[in-house]
Amino acid sequence: MKAIWCFALLALTFLATGICAAEVPDLLGNWTGSWSAYDEGIGYSTTENGSLTLTFVEQEGRIFAGNITYKLDNETEMTEGFAGAIGSDGKSIYIAEFEEGYALGTLISGDLMELIYLLDGENASVAVDRLYRVKE
Repeated sequence: MKAIWCFALLALTFLATGICAAEVPDLLGNWTGSWSAYDEGIGYSTTENGSLTLTFVEQEGRIFAGNITYKLDNETEMTEGFAGAIGSDGKSIYIAEFEEGYALGTLISGDLMELIYLLDGENASVAVDRLYRVKE
């Protein structure tokens, strides 16, 4: 009976370890795509593929940093920094932009992510971004 309990405890330990230890994905490099948005005072808008680029410059474990570049409707290009973290599930992504706003997302595959951008306040905005890894 003791042997059965020991085996069961050992099996549970291995199962729990497997559940908790999700692999940390490598996000380094360029990701590009488009977004659909709603902005206070403007309304709904969409962009073409390539209007948004996230460049993941540094990554140490689940923490990363980089730059986001996007084109405005008047073709003006804006760049700002960001930092973020990957959730313990290895798929959830959390980003704080250095200027303003946050993005929450999911790594759908090794080469595809979806982010939801949120900005509150007077110039409130929400956007759904779909980004693909740029193969070089």
